[in-house]
Amino acid sequence: MNLFLMCCLFLFSGMPECESPQQLAAANAMDRRILMAVEQCLDAEGSLQEILEQTRAVLQDRLARLDPAWVQRHPDCRAEDLDDLWTEVQRLEGMQTLHQRGRQACTDTLERISRRQEKMDALHPADAPVYAADPVPEAMIRGTAGLPAAAGGAAEEGSWDAWLSVVCPAFDVSGLRAADAFVHPIPGAYVSAGTWSYPGGGLHLGLDLAAPLYTDVHAPADGVVLYQSAGQPADSGYPGNQSGYPGGAGNSILLLCPVQDRLYSVALYHLSNIHHVRPGQSVRQGDVIALSGNAGNSTGPHTHVEICELTMSLEEAVSYFLDTADFSFGTGWDTPGACSQMACRMRPEQLLPAS
Repeated sequence: MNLFLMCCLFLFSGMPECESPQQLAAANAMDRRILMAVEQCLDAEGSLQEILEQTRAVLQDRLARLDPAWVQRHPDCRAEDLDDLWTEVQRLEGMQTLHQRGRQACTDTLERISRRQEKMDALHPADAPVYAADPVPEAMIRGTAGLPAAAGGAAEEGSWDAWLSVVCPAFDVSGLRAADAFVHPIPGAYVSAGTWSYPGGGLHLGLDLAAPLYTDVHAPADGVVLYQSAGQPADSGYPGNQSGYPGGAGNSILLLCPVQDRLYSVALYHLSNIHHVRPGQSVRQGDVIALSGNAGNSTGPHTHVEICELTMSLEEAVSYFLDTADFSFGTGWDTPGACSQMACRMRPEQLLPAS
């Protein structure tokens, strides 16, 4: 295993704890990056114990042959022939000790991250979200007229935009098909908070799906991308961080998805800055559209999901969003289960299957 990474883990374990949410979040981000690298090294050495046992077995077999009677029958045998085996066993035992210390350092690091998250929650308890912010114009759907190259317009052959024009066709609802049901956007994730409140109290308008950084996030149904913004670092979240759009969302994607005979908006917040879709792109159910993150108003890696059932056509929903950039479709940000003339907030946990 990389000795430098081990040293980093032990070095950061002895650093004094930070106090502000920003400092706590930055320390956790650093620990998580080192932790991911160390765990990859440990996984690569997963067969170390088996190799050590095999080498020991060979060594014991050779040693058994060195009893006086065997040596007398084989005068040409020398004990020095076992030197290489002895050296290999000692090397593997040293690696095993380092391996065990690495596992313990990973456990200690996870506990340290958890303590910092608890401290962040205590410093900034969950309140009603503040979504006041300005949308990023280039992150919004453009419709069929005047599309930029990145969302399906003309581009020079062989360029990056030309590639995007292939994978991100111009907005066209004719190709969308209604799904029979939603699929889970992050299979294997666990629910860290549901609607309509956090476990410790405070308004919560969506479903929090906790998963490691850079976990695949799938399209829950066929749909079209209304908004896609990835301007924040993947692991930059802390309580009260109002970066992104809506304010606090960090990196976000908004989809319109027809399911059976209904139309839904699906908002995904706190994503990493690795996205595989662009505004105006049509997606298929199950497509990997982004990787999960910890950006914006967030204390740890998770994806926040909000779903509204719309009472308008897909074309009308696109037109409304182009005019307003309103992720809530008139339901606002301060009332659980709110309804407007255009939509009603839904409980994602009632629409999404179990992960």
